[in-house]
Amino acid sequence: MDSKPAYETGDDQKGKMKILVLHQHFYPETVGTSTRAVEIVEYLVQQGHDVTVVTGIPSHPSTMRSGEVSRQQPRFENFRGAKLYRVWTYGSNKPDTFLRRMMAYSSFMIIGFLKALFLPGRFDVLIAISPLPNGIAGLVLSVLRGWPLMFDVCDIWPDCAIAVGMLRNPLLVALAKWAEKRVYSRSRRIGVVTRGFIENIAAKGVPREKIRLLPDWVDPEVYDSSKVDRDAVRREYDLDGRYVVSFLGNFGLLMGLETILETARIVRDTDPEVLFLFVGKGVAQPMMEEKIAQWNLTNVRIIPYQPRSKVPALLAASDALIVTYMKNDITLITVPSKIYEYMSSARPIVAGVAGVIEQILTEAGCGLVSRTRDPRELAHHISYLKNHPEEGRSMGERGRRYAIEHFSFTKVARAYEKTVAEAAARK
Repeated sequence: MDSKPAYETGDDQKGKMKILVLHQHFYPETVGTSTRAVEIVEYLVQQGHDVTVVTGIPSHPSTMRSGEVSRQQPRFENFRGAKLYRVWTYGSNKPDTFLRRMMAYSSFMIIGFLKALFLPGRFDVLIAISPLPNGIAGLVLSVLRGWPLMFDVCDIWPDCAIAVGMLRNPLLVALAKWAEKRVYSRSRRIGVVTRGFIENIAAKGVPREKIRLLPDWVDPEVYDSSKVDRDAVRREYDLDGRYVVSFLGNFGLLMGLETILETARIVRDTDPEVLFLFVGKGVAQPMMEEKIAQWNLTNVRIIPYQPRSKVPALLAASDALIVTYMKNDITLITVPSKIYEYMSSARPIVAGVAGVIEQILTEAGCGLVSRTRDPRELAHHISYLKNHPEEGRSMGERGRRYAIEHFSFTKVARAYEKTVAEAAARK
């Protein structure tokens, strides 16, 4: 393992690092990995580190479809104390396909790499944030410039791409797995967002002492439902008189949202007071809209993506929160960041999940789980919570306490900074 002595920075200011962050999605995009990167960069700057970010112009598929931000962004700016360089990256508002996704990833991998390669000076550490193409760019930069590499793994590639059917060609699969091993081998530290990722990566021969658990985080002060005027929010969104079961976040392919819609179809015929509220955006929305029309789901409402500042109020206005995941190997080890926001908002959770998410919810005692993702079982869980409000409140309180203990921003950010320092430390 790396030695403990303090790392040395380019300006000889002991204890302060000169850090380069390489990540395709950053401000002003609002997808989950962008928000994570923005918040950790802000924290590192606040701790006195010299941070430079190389990113792409807005290009995430959900960003392109929503048109929420312009691609006309400055190529350089001082962003909250960090130096921010943006490079051109392919993006399309057409349906997301393997080819278009690879064009987006490849364009940033190449152009972002070139931009970082010719930055002046030396960095004490390079943080490459997944997906794998960013790790490949980080690997080559580490070799050519001699910068120690930390790989921040938010999605397991290529496993995730294989699981959703995006990557199928046997030759490309083999090439991706080879590249994954090379990136892990070069990385001094590997940050992962769930305990399941640790097992996945260790099973591929990576020494466990390289791996650090750096989960997504939540600010308990922001997601404090006691600070929200719940009645006012419910009036604003026309929720009065309904038992609101909400799903907030990305409408992704892995989320298994059809299961929630099937649950809504069952509940529609048994309890007209229950409203299923979806707030967000994502590639699954066309399917959702088709099912809502086909099944005449009058108890389902979709609200377009809302600014993050409104999310805590919408969670507080809900009576219960719901999450599902498709059945495959990758979802057993993945935890969407919304889980921590759900828990911190002190609302009971209904979940069609297995694996790490199930473990967290069970340990916290904050929800009811259907391991089989059975819509009838999920409908039963919703009915139980509606008819036992005190138990629901107790679950919510337990979830908030667990989130504060395990997933507060301050705790994770300190661990993140320590991991960066370990990667930068001289051997």
